[in-house]
Amino acid sequence: MRGSLSGTLATMGPGVPYLIGAKFAYPDRPGIALVGDGAMQMNGMAELITAAKYYPEWSDPRLVVAVLNNHDLNQVTWEMRAMQGAPQFEDSQAIPDVRYADVAALFGLGGVRVERPEDVAPAWRQALAADRPFVIDFRTDPAVPPIPPHATWDQIKASASSVLHGDSDRGDVVRQGLKAKLQDFLPGGAG
Repeated sequence: MRGSLSGTLATMGPGVPYLIGAKFAYPDRPGIALVGDGAMQMNGMAELITAAKYYPEWSDPRLVVAVLNNHDLNQVTWEMRAMQGAPQFEDSQAIPDVRYADVAALFGLGGVRVERPEDVAPAWRQALAADRPFVIDFRTDPAVPPIPPHATWDQIKASASSVLHGDSDRGDVVRQGLKAKLQDFLPGGAG
């Protein structure tokens, strides 16, 4: 099994083009890309046209684009919180809600929008059984902190400071943070 990740500079937009390249290299294998909504708006939607043009040539037409749709350039939002202690800046971070599954359908591809946790597994089954490229539009919560295991204490403090001192999403961020921590203590939780 092979995979690819775009550099260490938070490159936006290469997921769908990488996936199409992988399908040309291995047309007999399914391909999957996980992309954010900002990257999908940057160039992923246009690349669906390429997938629609070429998928009939692939021996296995399964190409799945899973879009993490939270209406926010979320990696940058959280980076600003962690690195600079800056609250969310909606004027530059908020992006429009696009129904990516509907866009895929316009190009003759498959797609489904997922808004509830219980619909995640059926969406994946549908996508992996499709006879053409497929987009799963996952509605996700921008308030869930993506704190990596290598986060420094200073980054954690800066994130907390930004949230507590004017972040427009602070209520949801605090609620999601507490929820994640409580799950560590529950049976079957992460901890």
